[in-house]
Amino acid sequence: MWEEYYFVLHQLPDWLKKPVSFIVESLSLFKESGARIFLDLGCGVGRNAIYLGKEGFDVIGVDISRSALKKAKAWSKIECVPNVMVLRASMTNLPFVRQAFHAVISVSVIHHALKKDIKKTIEEISRVLIDNGHFLANLLSDKDYRYGIGEKLENGTFRILENLEGAQFEEVHHFFSEKEILTLLAGFEKIRVEPIQSEFEKPHKYWKAIAIK
Repeated sequence: MWEEYYFVLHQLPDWLKKPVSFIVESLSLFKESGARIFLDLGCGVGRNAIYLGKEGFDVIGVDISRSALKKAKAWSKIECVPNVMVLRASMTNLPFVRQAFHAVISVSVIHHALKKDIKKTIEEISRVLIDNGHFLANLLSDKDYRYGIGEKLENGTFRILENLEGAQFEEVHHFFSEKEILTLLAGFEKIRVEPIQSEFEKPHKYWKAIAIK
């Protein structure tokens, strides 16, 4: 779905031109922690990776969509941020050595999978994150208005027809309870989970999860 979306996307919508607010709000946390090398998991066209690159961090963005990565690479050149690199990889099989990153961020990506793949993704994040490294992501909430819509694939997971920029795409969505996130991140420390929502006209509800390995 995302390859098709980014392939036909000729002009970036406004929401893809700026970093998400919870990444911006966490900037001081990252700087205080001494983080230098970031993984942006599911970087898309690079809005969050480029923002962090401009703030002086070294960032590697990974995504499954070749079209998204092509746009991210072109944008990073325009913005003159040579400390941002992008490459194609699956979130369940990251091509990095253990403890390669000081921080891992992921925006609206991890919940687009079945539970077995989400579990594997969290294991991969833990593997590539240094000890005391930070993990920050948003995960779709079971309080979101789309919960229960579409084809049920397993408990909490549905295949939903989405409307993006006038085009329709089918995508897998897993909706998390707060308890489920705490269980999923049980191998981390200092886990903090709080509700947030998107800035769309009809807001999507998420959990913001912050944890330290």
